Amino acid sequence: MNSPTVTIAPITAIDQPYALKLGTKLLITITIESFADHGRDYQLKGSQLPPDCYTLGAPAMSGDQDHHDQIEVLIHPTEVAAIGEHQLKLQLESSEGEILWEDHVYLKFLVADDIDIMLTPDLTFIKDGVGLYQLLITNTSRFERVLTMQPKGLPARNGLAFKAEPAQIQLGSDQTGKVELVVQPQRWWLRPWFGKGRKFQFQVDLQDTNGIPLPQLLAQGALVWQPYPRSHALKLLGLLLVALGISSIVLWQVFLRKPAEPAIAALRSSQTVVPHTGQKDIQLSWTVKNSQQLSKLVVLRESQGKSEVAKTFWFDQGIPKELQRTQLSQNSNFCQFEQPDTGVLECTGITTGTANPGKYKFKLQAFSSSGSSEPVAAQTTRLIAFKPNAVPLITRFYAPTSRAQTSTSGPIASASAPGPIKLNWEIANPGQLTELQIMTVDANNAEAALLQRYRFQNGKLPDTLEKYCSFKPSLTCQNIPTAAHKPGQYYFKIMASYQEEQQPFTLSKTIGPMNVQAEKLRIASFLINGQKAPAQYALKPGQDNVELTWKVVGGNNPTVAILPSPGKIPRSGSMKIKLNPQQQGAITLQATDLNGKQVLQTVAIAGNIANVPAQRSALPTIAQAKPKQPSTAQPIPPASFVPEALPLPSVPAFTPKRNPTVARRTPSWITRPRSAPARKPAATRQPKLSTNVAAKSSTRPRYSPSALEEARMVTRGLVVARQNRKIVLNGSTWNKTQDVIKLLRRGYSREAAAKRAGVPLWKLNVLVALGQRTR
Repeated sequence: MNSPTVTIAPITAIDQPYALKLGTKLLITITIESFADHGRDYQLKGSQLPPDCYTLGAPAMSGDQDHHDQIEVLIHPTEVAAIGEHQLKLQLESSEGEILWEDHVYLKFLVADDIDIMLTPDLTFIKDGVGLYQLLITNTSRFERVLTMQPKGLPARNGLAFKAEPAQIQLGSDQTGKVELVVQPQRWWLRPWFGKGRKFQFQVDLQDTNGIPLPQLLAQGALVWQPYPRSHALKLLGLLLVALGISSIVLWQVFLRKPAEPAIAALRSSQTVVPHTGQKDIQLSWTVKNSQQLSKLVVLRESQGKSEVAKTFWFDQGIPKELQRTQLSQNSNFCQFEQPDTGVLECTGITTGTANPGKYKFKLQAFSSSGSSEPVAAQTTRLIAFKPNAVPLITRFYAPTSRAQTSTSGPIASASAPGPIKLNWEIANPGQLTELQIMTVDANNAEAALLQRYRFQNGKLPDTLEKYCSFKPSLTCQNIPTAAHKPGQYYFKIMASYQEEQQPFTLSKTIGPMNVQAEKLRIASFLINGQKAPAQYALKPGQDNVELTWKVVGGNNPTVAILPSPGKIPRSGSMKIKLNPQQQGAITLQATDLNGKQVLQTVAIAGNIANVPAQRSALPTIAQAKPKQPSTAQPIPPASFVPEALPLPSVPAFTPKRNPTVARRTPSWITRPRSAPARKPAATRQPKLSTNVAAKSSTRPRYSPSALEEARMVTRGLVVARQNRKIVLNGSTWNKTQDVIKLLRRGYSREAAAKRAGVPLWKLNVLVALGQRTR
């Protein structure tokens, strides 16, 4: 069969993607003609783009040589779609499954302009007061936004103080809010004495507390600080003249010779990785003589004929704080006096903050404290070709082999090692990282996902990661504890956030499932009157009670009971039980966990042996009998009920609470009805000897590997749908899907589980597809 002729409009290319803002739409038209087979059925399929970002129009059609078919594809990125480049793969597939045609549509999603901000007035004049402004902010999106005001001067630290009321505003869809802004100059010496006044520029930035991207909006304003009155200027001028005269006399008398000016003895450059950040940068090292007269050092960065100030360091009060050596192990970005007497200043590995690739020259200028506006010394480096680091990349994310074993359902955390599951990861080029998040998701309780956040301030490791991670040169972290410490099945997801060209990006990687196994269920101790419980205990003459002490460990949330009474008890403790010395009976300590595992220990209680009929055989104990498990649950008889074949100890005035779970595993020889005649156990049915017997429920379902795999896919899909805000937490669909997951684990098929839980089958198919994409 010949391929049809297909044209697509508009035309896109991998280097020329179609730019589309979030919330807007793009209509793509596909024209199909020249089918060789008349009436051949075909359908259009799309992939590689989230399904909620595009719609296929009339995907299934029939080919006709005399008719040209047109199919429309509507691209509509949602407000929560990822910013950046995407592509949609389109395929024409015949009814026999043959690919007739395929092509790609290249797209680039941009931030939507969904926030409008207006500042009024844009200019104010003040003398001794403050400037008052008003911000009008309108939310044109469909979501509620919480915005924080961040006013700042232009340039930063230009002597203005800001106060926004309120500092944070919450806006619903199509809602406008007002913010009062107060601007006040802080540095009195910046106020001019003459002229038209000093003009200060500022702008108000916004920050979304939920991390939703914002458009590049700038609300800019200005404030003019008018000069002092003329009377103040004349007084100041007189004082300045007097001070100048006195200073001239003192300087002339004290300083007979002009002091030596600062001199730059050496200037070196290097490209190294800054410690604790992993970011590549150009560093400078220099030596300055006669630093006693040094006022400031200015580092100029020159590229393509343009020059800009990279760094300025003031030495009026000695070595500035940012250049002081804080610890002996620090080997870069600090200055110290090599020879204090002669004033030789050595500065090593000073960062320049260069982030963009290119060819640079750096010029170091030294200014004297004499007050000259021109540098007294300058020196320039050679031309440096610089290329910064690439973007971060998660290269490894796994659990240590010492903490995990392999199974058919995934890695199983070792139960012998204490503490939660620990994770290792490696991230290349970590210098641009702003935040790391570790999500721990319980497969059986997806809504109980826990999030661990690690924020990187100025490219430095958080304090909580310092003892686990290193920055040389990639971010390598080992044995990071997680929240997965209880028995269960877990997934782990790492999300790394960084910024490139002032745009936020996020990387993620998921591993799992991992099964945390509980310690084996067992009876650690069972004592009668302080002694280890024997298989048979004989009451002494006049003894009518015993003191029981027990402790059960391990298992998945086990239920502990003493049978036949008092029933459910704590996992450890002690109590006294009153007995009937004229009758024989048994006391059973039984523990059953949520997985159906059961252990028990039985002690036969013997009264006055002379009063026991000789024809009855010795009481079978737990060391002799393994009770048969009934197929249906039977109620626990009251403590006052004593079968004829097996007298039980009496506990006066106490009626235990009936527990169906315990009753389901109660041995049939204890729950035999009172009216049933006593029978001597047949020799062929004598149980085996055992002091601790683990009895499993006879009603345990047979698990299907395919059903368990589908349950995992539905769990993953449910987590993804919740993150994409497609399913409401604890809503009707959420709760019904939880029931589906439980039914799948019990061996039900997908169709049967959906029908019993009341979930449409198509919804369940979508969740399975989402779960398969995240594998």
